[in-house]
Amino acid sequence: MLSRIKKLLLLTETHLNSPSVTVLQQSALRIILTSGLLLVLAIVLHSSWQAYQIGAWYTIAITTSFYAILLLALYFSSHQLGISRVILLFTVFSAGLCMLLFIDDFELSKLGVIFVYTAPLIALLFFNSTVTLLVMAINVLPFLFILYSNTPVNLFNFSITLPATPIYLHSLLFLFFNLCIPLTIMRMLSTLNRNAAALKAQNATILESNQLYQDIFNHQSKATLLVTADGQILKANAKAQQTLALISAEHAHLTDILSTADQGNAEFWLGHDTECQLLTDNSKHLLLNHLCSTRQQHHLLQLDDITPLTLMHKKLAASEQQHELWHNYDTLTSLPNAGFLLRLIHKQRENTVAGLMIILRLCHIKAFNHQNSYQAGDELLTTFAQQLQNTLPEQVMFGRLRGVKFVLWTDLLNSNSSVSEQVTQLRHLLPAELKLSVGSIQPMYEMGVSIATSNHFSPEEMLEQCESALELADAYNCPVAYYQADSLQQRNLDLQLLADLKQALHNDELTLWLQPKVTPDGTIQSFEALLRWPRADSSFVTPETIIRLAEQYGLIGDVSSKVLSQAITIVQQFRALALTYPVAINLAGSDLLVHSFYNALIDVATHQPDLLNQLTLELTENSIISHKQPLFDKIHALKKLGFNIALDDFGTGQASLSMLSKLPVDKIKLDRSFVKEIPHNPVQVRLVQSVIQLAAALQLKLVIEGIETDIQRRFLIKLGCKQMQGYFFAKPAPVAHWLKQLATGKVNRAVTL
Repeated sequence: MLSRIKKLLLLTETHLNSPSVTVLQQSALRIILTSGLLLVLAIVLHSSWQAYQIGAWYTIAITTSFYAILLLALYFSSHQLGISRVILLFTVFSAGLCMLLFIDDFELSKLGVIFVYTAPLIALLFFNSTVTLLVMAINVLPFLFILYSNTPVNLFNFSITLPATPIYLHSLLFLFFNLCIPLTIMRMLSTLNRNAAALKAQNATILESNQLYQDIFNHQSKATLLVTADGQILKANAKAQQTLALISAEHAHLTDILSTADQGNAEFWLGHDTECQLLTDNSKHLLLNHLCSTRQQHHLLQLDDITPLTLMHKKLAASEQQHELWHNYDTLTSLPNAGFLLRLIHKQRENTVAGLMIILRLCHIKAFNHQNSYQAGDELLTTFAQQLQNTLPEQVMFGRLRGVKFVLWTDLLNSNSSVSEQVTQLRHLLPAELKLSVGSIQPMYEMGVSIATSNHFSPEEMLEQCESALELADAYNCPVAYYQADSLQQRNLDLQLLADLKQALHNDELTLWLQPKVTPDGTIQSFEALLRWPRADSSFVTPETIIRLAEQYGLIGDVSSKVLSQAITIVQQFRALALTYPVAINLAGSDLLVHSFYNALIDVATHQPDLLNQLTLELTENSIISHKQPLFDKIHALKKLGFNIALDDFGTGQASLSMLSKLPVDKIKLDRSFVKEIPHNPVQVRLVQSVIQLAAALQLKLVIEGIETDIQRRFLIKLGCKQMQGYFFAKPAPVAHWLKQLATGKVNRAVTL
């Protein structure tokens, strides 16, 4: 019954959330008409009975006519809204006029004029402002009549006054002003509040999206400009302002800042590889490229500072090396690039056979970029290269390999010191502090060393050996690592596995298996999605190996995107079976710093918010610690978007209680290593008990992993554990297994106790 009334009055959830003005007016009109008809019905019936008793047939005709007109208006409200609202406004004026003309008690007839005063409100609700003003003007006439008249009009010399007429009129006004109009206003305000909330949420989403793209624009590693079609600068990122030597480049014109050799090209900013010079500093040379046009017919430009290369070009022009300069030197640091450096080493080894090669890697630069911006990272690399080049001995060759890796090479024949002493001497030359525009930092380094005592190894082979040694280096524990043959063998195996991983990603060979998280009695609460990569020989590559390779060679974003996509598919499969089990996916931490994957998560929160209650992101302590503040910011943003965050392998990392209190996590998962010897190991028992109390104090859910025996299960129940996971309940199994279990048998337990 209630649902039918809501449908009649257009008060269902769909109608309340509808932005349509027609639906809103139609609903408000039906509320007035329906409530009015129901409330006035008693008045009509009683007045008709009294009129019948005294033979006042005209009174019955008038009251029933008005009631019929309201019913007609209700009928037209379904398909002819315009006719219905005209009828309602007409009825208000007609009712007031009837009271004024046909009631012989002047004090009572005044109530009809008061009733007409509601007409502007009706017009405002269902018509435009012009009609409302017109009705307001018409209402001046009854107002003047009330002020200056002392007797009823009584034009037709008959009266519809009945004994109970005062009760009827006061009841009518009370019901109309106290119920019909307030209910209508409540309906409209309800929709307005809902629309306001929706607009607020949409505005927040747009603002966050705008901030995200603003952040991407401002943190571009290269100087980027947004200009109008005629060359006026609308926006410049920090790198562009630095490159153009301007405090604020907005609203300036490109022709007032840059000059080109081709003076005939008026719109030089629409070209590619256009060489420019700063008007304020002719020694500064820039390369301008038009990237794309926006929907607003604006243009996105990119600037590269080619001043160092231009200077070298001038120096080498006499020796016809102009073409080689652009291809042999790194554009950022002006150092020889890898290919050119190897050719120089080949030439040097014509005179010597023994040599020392070092690959030098700057650590934590990715975190530095995320914290300070990519242009700050470029400044760091440039400053480092300049300082080290100024301190290196003349015989040491120095070049940039790629990214944050640099190469040093020197011969060993003319040296009286041992290899380790030379490495130590070179290490001491590394800048201990770099002064940047964002402040001073103390960089950390890792070095991979290869030694050749004969011509048996080429520079290319030495470079590969250095790469292999660098994998063994650790900035904290072992900053310098020397090449070992077995490490190269392992690296070759990794490279082969890497090629297979790329193929597996392309062929969708990576799958997710599910392991349930359960209550102590085995009732399934949720699932954890675990990554599996089956090989042709029926073996599986461990998830740890997959993540290590993906992080090391830049595939972590692709792997995590596959995991996210499959997890969403699993949730949708559950929903098809009317199941609402949440699914948790494991993240490496570094994947959140990959823009494509992070944007994929934002896209889910924006376009599929209903999935958020069934998706949990699990990150390990160590992954959070290793990336620190940049990852903290991402986690906080994802939490605000509505994602559930869990801290995995709790207790095995270096997370402090202070950090735990600041992280926006909903759940912690105690690592299996803490329950191996329970209940026999009293130390482990006390640790687990402390963690349970800690989780309760911080109002966090707690899952204890690694439950393998019933003894462990029962003992943990006594300690107060509410949720568990482990082989005792169920091992990880393919998704199809669980879908069959849950759909066919309607089983919601992982184990029968």
